[in-house]
Amino acid sequence: MTSTETLLGRLMGDDPDPFPLYSELRETGGGVHPLPGLGYFAFRYDDVARMGRDNAVFSSDHFHDSPAGLHDPTDPVQAAFMAVSAQQFMFHDPPAHTRMRQAMVPAFTGFATRRWRPIVEARVGALLDRFEPGQKAEFMADFAGAVPVAIIADVLGVPEEEQSEFRRWSQALAATFDPGIQGAARATAIHTASEMVEYLRGILARRRAHPRDDLTSILAAADLPDDELLGSLALLLTAGNDTTVNLLGNGLQFLFAEPSAREADLSSTVEEMLRMDPPLHLDLRKTTREVTLGGVDLPAGAIVWLVIASANRDPRAFDRPDTFDPTRSPNRHLTFLPGHHHCIGAPLARLEGQIIFARLLERFPDIAPAGPAVRRVANKVARGWEEIPVVFA
Repeated sequence: MTSTETLLGRLMGDDPDPFPLYSELRETGGGVHPLPGLGYFAFRYDDVARMGRDNAVFSSDHFHDSPAGLHDPTDPVQAAFMAVSAQQFMFHDPPAHTRMRQAMVPAFTGFATRRWRPIVEARVGALLDRFEPGQKAEFMADFAGAVPVAIIADVLGVPEEEQSEFRRWSQALAATFDPGIQGAARATAIHTASEMVEYLRGILARRRAHPRDDLTSILAAADLPDDELLGSLALLLTAGNDTTVNLLGNGLQFLFAEPSAREADLSSTVEEMLRMDPPLHLDLRKTTREVTLGGVDLPAGAIVWLVIASANRDPRAFDRPDTFDPTRSPNRHLTFLPGHHHCIGAPLARLEGQIIFARLLERFPDIAPAGPAVRRVANKVARGWEEIPVVFA
């Protein structure tokens, strides 16, 4: 086995710190490597940016061709879930993608996102009220895991008494996108995520009958088939939850490592958090024709993984790429990706990050580690922290 094959094998392993591995693969050959059974992986900034922008060559219409689409078609629950998941707008190219995305744009413009500020402020304040100075807690479970799910559920218009399952559901849906989760574990994730789809089906019907001032009502009024609406709602719930949980855990670790960042401008600090350890490390595309990427000739129909976390630390694009610099400017990270699939929820994610860290540091400016943190390694796509013991101070 060659050294490159050994490195790629580690890519799907349980390495709690994948960044040295990303660096080795980014600097090996042209930074594009095949991994049998999964496709090609691209580690450099320019290649990842190119794939984000050029949907004519690097298509998002790959759901049933990629590892994320593997399931048991003889299981009616899995088949029904995959039919809905395939309709998420992230798995389509224009014009279908444009049509689905436009239905959601009104809820995520700058003006609309500012409408969510009171929701974010209220939720963060209420959750911080649960802690006292000097209290020890497990940050991920007791705070980070509770804040985003409450916010996105409020934005979607889900009653508080019905929100308790959303964290479990969104983690299960995120697991269905992870190429490292297969077999019985994938079947379990799909069955659990199916519970969320059925719940959303019910709330969508209720909002059609009785509209409210929430995102679900906006989508219910759109002229889209039910599977497209359900896929979009499920995607927004998960994207607005699991990724923000990762941002909070990742960001807190940087504040521990660089105490001076607590005094820096939070908008710039959050951008650097997003660059250094993005909530999503991987995305993928499918080639529509033969193309050369990183000096490697790819055939038509090839699955290509965009290693966003590696691209964000490419020394060709960033000075001192492995240094956390909250004053970094410009900061053209690829966390939200460029092109048609630029994250529609990016304004809300930035708003959440800035408000949450601002209120956390106002209440507990000296929050500190209370023990060793544990990196989550089970999900290769959405990497984060499993446990971060803290003392609120």
